[in-house]
Amino acid sequence: MQAIILERALNFLLATHPIDIQPLEGKKVHFSLQDFPLEMNFICTNNRIFVTTDAAINTDVNITLQSSVFLALFQGEDLTELLRQDKIVIHGDVKTAQLLVDLLQQVNIDLEELLSKYTGDVVAHQVGKLAKKIKSSDNPIGSIKDGITHFLIAPSRH
Repeated sequence: MQAIILERALNFLLATHPIDIQPLEGKKVHFSLQDFPLEMNFICTNNRIFVTTDAAINTDVNITLQSSVFLALFQGEDLTELLRQDKIVIHGDVKTAQLLVDLLQQVNIDLEELLSKYTGDVVAHQVGKLAKKIKSSDNPIGSIKDGITHFLIAPSRH
């Protein structure tokens, strides 16, 4: 189910933003988070991205990182510096990984604004605050649990 939702979201972004994924045509990327149960393959073809959890796919590059590092990439952190700090593990075609990061950094999306259309301003703002807290945390899973707990118990205090 996660793969379907992610695939639809990615292709919606491609359809609504001037993003050129042509340099990734035919590339297969395996992506996993070390601290969150997320492991997926992204297949770029025909100006679309297909997402699958099929482990039997041979990929061009395997990328493994912490969720806080993933958020940092979205916010413009330098891939080279993160690699030097061993925050990202890449096996395979590094050029494909760089193209993917370049693509992510092209996307200039206000996630809170986009989310507010579906959840309302209060919830979207809380999710945005939680994302910032996760990025600055050494324990992202703990931050997510704490943030959700505080939001559910006392949403007006945040």
